[in-house]
Amino acid sequence: MKFRAALFACLFSFTIRADQPIFNEMPRWSDGWGFQWVYEHRYDPHLLTDGEIVGRDFEEDVHILHLEGVYTWKRWIRMTAKIPYVLDARREIFGQAGEKLVQHDEGLGDILLALPLKKYFNLDGRSGSWTVAPQVNIPMPRNDAYAIFDNNWGNALSLGYETETYKWHFGAGVTGFLFYEGDEAELHANLDLGRNIQGFGSAGHIKWETDLMAEDDGTLTILSGPAFHWKITDTVHARMDWKRDWFDRQGGLDHGRGDTFRIGIGFVF
Repeated sequence: MKFRAALFACLFSFTIRADQPIFNEMPRWSDGWGFQWVYEHRYDPHLLTDGEIVGRDFEEDVHILHLEGVYTWKRWIRMTAKIPYVLDARREIFGQAGEKLVQHDEGLGDILLALPLKKYFNLDGRSGSWTVAPQVNIPMPRNDAYAIFDNNWGNALSLGYETETYKWHFGAGVTGFLFYEGDEAELHANLDLGRNIQGFGSAGHIKWETDLMAEDDGTLTILSGPAFHWKITDTVHARMDWKRDWFDRQGGLDHGRGDTFRIGIGFVF
């Protein structure tokens, strides 16, 4: 039974890739499981090289639907699966003669499986957890010249820390990715600070989240913005967040200086 539940989570279950279902509020009890749907819209208005705009009003417009699932064997060990589907992606680039070309992408993105291991603690007026999460990136091969996801086998390791009091919530984490083809590497880090809120018979929190993404080609992006999480019931959770590229330096020719918006609903049992 446990094996079938884990297989279900893997097959039918994605900011920043270190985030875990359900909106980082995973089931904390044995045999707990859940899933969430997240819609993501990313819009970048310019084409960049290094930190300079080389294609003003050369847009990239991306719409992705994420299906993510989690199964908890024990309170401290669980499995998660993230499956993204590109609903529509469009970008404008330079052609050989300097003209504007439009490329499109849609379809299944790379699947990310993780095995988060948690260590919980309870202190006087404060609780929290440490997390270690090995991950594997499973490519969904595409022949398109333009693809949103890496399309490359890779491994990752996430380290995270979260703590909260009755009023305040703090979280930090870092994830390192190493992809097999081309020996590409990425580093993702996050820092979150928020306030817990109560009302209408339920609870949630409002956070300011800051994410850093670095790649070995010299790309460095810092995004930051507000996030709102609400536990509608013990079973139903909702989340909405918006982030802005406040710093964007591209190691190659790529889009940036834009915004990312996400909204989702999750169910936990």
